[in-house]
Amino acid sequence: MTSVGEALSAAISFLESRDIAGARLDAQLLLAHTLRRDRAWLLAHDDEPITDHQAADFEAFISRRSEHIPVVHLTGHREFYGLEFEITPDVLTPRVETEQMAEWAIKYAPKDSKLIDIGTGSGAIAIAIAAHRPDLHITATEITDEALSIAKTNAKNHGAKIDLIKADLWEGITGTFDTIVTNLPY
Repeated sequence: MTSVGEALSAAISFLESRDIAGARLDAQLLLAHTLRRDRAWLLAHDDEPITDHQAADFEAFISRRSEHIPVVHLTGHREFYGLEFEITPDVLTPRVETEQMAEWAIKYAPKDSKLIDIGTGSGAIAIAIAAHRPDLHITATEITDEALSIAKTNAKNHGAKIDLIKADLWEGITGTFDTIVTNLPY
């Protein structure tokens, strides 16, 4: 039977041999996902055995990652601003640098004001802001039904009170907003 540490070591070596940048982090994320644990648990339980079934599932993830498939597309989840989000091919993966935008809105949006997130995708920005600024009235727009569905799921999972509207940028949006955030595809 393989241990957590042995599985990680083999996976890291394999990914590095395939020129996967961030092989250590990717292997940890994929094993944590496979075991339904967090990375801290992995580090604290290096000698913990994993079942043959878990080892096979992990090896399948590592094999697919070696083909340069992004981790988020393998797990269907991404952490953003300390929150876990469901991600599908229907939405873009929220980038780490986008957290700065959420942080600025959390810090600088006027108290009890209105904020709009144009092109919300997974809802990550709007939901992160809502989690830290419950005083804000937040509206988020998205052009596709598929992305809007993911945003609704993520908002529900986080108990975020956000008005989600199907719209192409500002089309059909009325009213004024004190703060505007967006991170449209480029």
